[in-house]
Amino acid sequence: MEQLEVTVVGAGVIGCAVALELSRAGETVVVIEKNPGVCEGENQSTRNSGVIHAGLYYDRRSRPLKAALCAAGNRLLYDFCRMHNVPALQCGKLIVATDDRQLPVLHKYHARATRNDVPVRLLDADQVREKEPQVRARAALWLPTAGIIDPAALVRRIHALASNSGAQFFSGTEVTGITPTGEGLEVRLQYPDGAGDVFLTKKLVNCAGLYSDSVAAMADPASDYRIDPLCGEAMKFYRGKRTSLALNGTNVYPTPQRVTTDRGTYFTVGVHLTPTLETDARGVSTIGPVVTVGPLNHAAAGRESHGGPYRPASEFHRRVATFFPGLTEADLTPHQIGIQARLAGHQDWVIGFCPREPRLVNLLGIDSPGVTGALAIARHVRSMLLG
Repeated sequence: MEQLEVTVVGAGVIGCAVALELSRAGETVVVIEKNPGVCEGENQSTRNSGVIHAGLYYDRRSRPLKAALCAAGNRLLYDFCRMHNVPALQCGKLIVATDDRQLPVLHKYHARATRNDVPVRLLDADQVREKEPQVRARAALWLPTAGIIDPAALVRRIHALASNSGAQFFSGTEVTGITPTGEGLEVRLQYPDGAGDVFLTKKLVNCAGLYSDSVAAMADPASDYRIDPLCGEAMKFYRGKRTSLALNGTNVYPTPQRVTTDRGTYFTVGVHLTPTLETDARGVSTIGPVVTVGPLNHAAAGRESHGGPYRPASEFHRRVATFFPGLTEADLTPHQIGIQARLAGHQDWVIGFCPREPRLVNLLGIDSPGVTGALAIARHVRSMLLG
């Protein structure tokens, strides 16, 4: 039976980044992807807001991995995009408070950004208007290192670089079983034509995203991790339609709001305005005409439920009207629906060796800000595996 060095399950942005990092370190890497090809599936790596996050939302005590790897990934991502011509812009982010009751929360996140070494500045109403004249705010946080990116272009570029570094990708191929043996992990596959195969691998990295809990349970049936998929709907409008919609090209977020559910109490970043990119034939990226409004989150009906129907436009409008009053329901049209791999019972990412199988590294619940943190996550995994 053929034995491989390192097998990565999943070729989303995390799997591709891990494959690139390990192959550049001299490891022989094989990547298994169940979708027909990289960026040809409907999973979370390409169906997201395309925001490059600064890293202020994550408390170092309750979410240490997100706090550390988002801020580190932000810096790595901009460098990577400049070096490899991936469309991205450092356009900044405003987090706005529309009344005095929201100011204590704004100050809380200002302090958190400072603790996370994230550049941040507190703006008054006049300073907000200077940046975005159509945005109404009592005060705001300005995060200059936030931005936007073409996530599909990012995944394609990392995939190409990993392939050039020697990583081998097998798409349309599904992992159906993992059995620990004395020689390694026995991995069973199913190909698109229904044929099967079996091989041994010395190490396995689980980057299966929405199906990462299933892969973890294959190697360790006692695993109790469970992905609780979160559906995020987004609508869009055209910022050049009239003056009241004219955004300069800044991400605009509401002040985080406290939400209480049967899963506990937490703060949500809320429905926000995100500019999109337009890239010309020379590869120069500028702010495009489309602005997305979302995500409006709710429990997903399934892990592949991207077909709608959308929530009413009135629900999106209501979430942003207090800080962007020029928008009307009639301006909004559907944009996309994405599914995040939220991990039940966990606020932070889980990245670690399987307790009962030390040859397996699990990456579980890599939801937002996974795209921003991808390159830092990959370096973290390389350090775990190679020292």
